[in-house]
Amino acid sequence: MADEKIDIVVNTSPWIALSICGQASLLNRLYADVYIPQGVQEEIIAGGEEGRGVKELRSSHWLKVERVMDKGKVELLYELERGEAEVIVLAKEKGIKHVLIDEKIARQQARIQELNVIGTLGLLLKAKKKGLLSSIKPLILNIRNNGIWIKDEIVNGILKDAGEEL
Repeated sequence: MADEKIDIVVNTSPWIALSICGQASLLNRLYADVYIPQGVQEEIIAGGEEGRGVKELRSSHWLKVERVMDKGKVELLYELERGEAEVIVLAKEKGIKHVLIDEKIARQQARIQELNVIGTLGLLLKAKKKGLLSSIKPLILNIRNNGIWIKDEIVNGILKDAGEEL
């Protein structure tokens, strides 16, 4: 079911959001190869063994953790958090055109770098449109109820596109 030859590099907050709603495995079902930079892995693990996304990280044997080769390029993206910068640099280094990032500034920077950006809710919508999920509303509510803030306009737009109401 994975899109042929489409790989993606994933940032911390989408990984955590997908883990919260029990859908991290969607990445493996939607993409050929799924990468996270070492910096993202470290951010996730920093929450401790009981932290959000850690169990999913440890059990997702399909997930590829990679080191960024050019740390200087990461430093050039100084306005971003380390994980966000590493996602962009790793994608460029590996020739991967797709990134999963939620934060606005990081998304803008990724687009400047000519990367295709999708966010957590966009990924859930994509999964629903491919028939992998019957409904995304409960997943989005679960994410929001577990402390992840998402603008109402974004939620409403995604739910409308999904044919679901808030």
